[in-house]
Amino acid sequence: MQKIIRIIAGLLVGGLFIALIVSSTVSSNENARKAWNDNMTLGDRETAENVFYDYTDIMCPYCDKFANAVAAHFDEFTEDYIKDKKVYFELRLTDMLYVAHKDEGEGAQNSRNAGLAAYCAADQNKFWEYYHEILHKLYEDYHSKGIGVDRNSEAIPKLEEEYFISVGKHIDGLEYDRFADCTKNAEKANELDRNTQKAMNITPGGVPYFVFNKYTANGFQGKWDAENYDWEQAKLLLDAGLAEK
Repeated sequence: MQKIIRIIAGLLVGGLFIALIVSSTVSSNENARKAWNDNMTLGDRETAENVFYDYTDIMCPYCDKFANAVAAHFDEFTEDYIKDKKVYFELRLTDMLYVAHKDEGEGAQNSRNAGLAAYCAADQNKFWEYYHEILHKLYEDYHSKGIGVDRNSEAIPKLEEEYFISVGKHIDGLEYDRFADCTKNAEKANELDRNTQKAMNITPGGVPYFVFNKYTANGFQGKWDAENYDWEQAKLLLDAGLAEK
């Protein structure tokens, strides 16, 4: 009789253990489906047939090559991929370059300031407008001159916080004073830190890191030619993701 009781007790404990594992897995999957920031997404996650995550840093030149190519063809990207191919796209913005290089020089602070400003713009649902504006400004001021285009080029110098804040003046509908205060006071620091840490636990070798359905890619070649080569390279990546269900 005691043996039977022990068997039943063992089965109950085992069942409870399995239930906890299943519950944890379901919870983990549900958390994975949640956007890190709702205002940094495109498409409808609930109805999407394809899911694309882009882990990035505004001061990462390889990230910017991809981002500029997509920005230059944003209408085509949203129409042909987001809408037509039913893609849910989520940009997961980090300041990984700041975390990785903050002890190596003041230039790493650019990553931090850019990230804080972008999250403050997102707080007013103006992320995409800000993102495209800051990428354009960095291109005009530095990338187009061969500065900060890769790890072997002259580095972009330490930029004042105002450099990233001033971009807000060109965004229609953005409450500039509120945005400026948000950035200066680092009001979104906890969100940025949390998302950067999550990204560092996921990405195998820094950014950009792309996860599109079952397809993954680390890095992006490009030649700072958004109109031609870079967009063709971006489309190859997008199509590879569509092919991997």
